[in-house]
Amino acid sequence: MKTIKFNGEDIITLDDLEEVKVEVEGINNKLFIVNNSKSMNINIEIKPYSELIVLDFNLNNKRQIMEIVHDHDSKFEYYNGFRTDGEYNLSYKAIINGDNNENNIHLRGVSLDNNYISVDAVIKEHTKGNVINEDLRILNLGGHAYVSPMLHVSTLDVIANHNTAVSNIREDELFYLMSKGVSRDKCVELISDGYLYGLFKKEEDFYKRIIGG
Repeated sequence: MKTIKFNGEDIITLDDLEEVKVEVEGINNKLFIVNNSKSMNINIEIKPYSELIVLDFNLNNKRQIMEIVHDHDSKFEYYNGFRTDGEYNLSYKAIINGDNNENNIHLRGVSLDNNYISVDAVIKEHTKGNVINEDLRILNLGGHAYVSPMLHVSTLDVIANHNTAVSNIREDELFYLMSKGVSRDKCVELISDGYLYGLFKKEEDFYKRIIGG
């Protein structure tokens, strides 16, 4: 297992690795994962008064396990975008052990095959001031998406939200684009690309990398 350490203001790109331990200290840390072709097991430990943003873009079929452990006064943001023509599995688990942590997951997927998404947050007893947000959206293009969002909350002093949506492309969107002379297949491509790549537009360096710019 390889260990990666963040010490503040770091940007690290994760290459093809199967097992990774990530230790985070300081703020403004970013981890880029682009088309890692292997199944991955990533364990992230976020120290107090530290933060990490993970941007994960995947066009490969694989299994991915992520576990994030918070102590206190930390923040974690996870952006996951995927489109695969085979099976994709994601298991995400956030463990909140202390006070004043924030954990946010933003997922956008384009489903062409079977996709299994499990998102779990465990907020321990007697903790205070924690925030957990799960925003999971999948565009179905002939596949099957199985999404399991879970919140295990053992305290009253918490903000915990989850939003899950699995949808098809709306016919009125297709009709509008086709009325401009665009073929149906091209319309589907444009809409799904906007859905997937739009998640990363605010991160300019990462966005250029995934579109080949």
